[in-house]
Amino acid sequence: MEHDIVLDEHPKKRSRRGIKLFRGRDAVPLDESGAMDPMVFDAEEMQLLAQDGPRSPTIALGISDTLVFQGEGPDGCSLVRAWLAPHYVLPRHTHSGDCTYYLLEGSITMGSQELHAGDGFFVPSNAPYAYEAGPAGAVVLEFRSQTTFDIRFSSGQLERWRQMAVAAEEHGDRWIELREQDLAR
Repeated sequence: MEHDIVLDEHPKKRSRRGIKLFRGRDAVPLDESGAMDPMVFDAEEMQLLAQDGPRSPTIALGISDTLVFQGEGPDGCSLVRAWLAPHYVLPRHTHSGDCTYYLLEGSITMGSQELHAGDGFFVPSNAPYAYEAGPAGAVVLEFRSQTTFDIRFSSGQLERWRQMAVAAEEHGDRWIELREQDLAR
């Protein structure tokens, strides 16, 4: 039996207007979705990192963002699912829109605070933040009040970029295995 949703007081008028269903299997990689502008890095820091020498190719495999839902127009909302590998280091950055984060699985550390599944945090537009995934990694849902946004990495993050590289060197093989498991879900 199919159930309609009544949106007004007239029982003969039934509509699903405004309701949009989405499925996780239809999610697209965030960097291919057009929802997030290309990443902006501090050019001087990137030059210094390049002088450190080559990085493990697994460094890019420590995070997987997918756009699960994107509303219509600039005033729509969006939902991103971020999978983070164990010990993945996310450098301080900002986004051009308010965002509420909810930890679905695992844990993260923000400064001196440790957050676990069921916890969350709110970051207003252009406020810098950073975190590191816990020993089991994390899955974070990102609820934004807009359909497109940017990402700008703050300057002064050279050591965090280096920490990310060390984590990739130490845990990269495990990241590959866990990422494949997550993608198979």
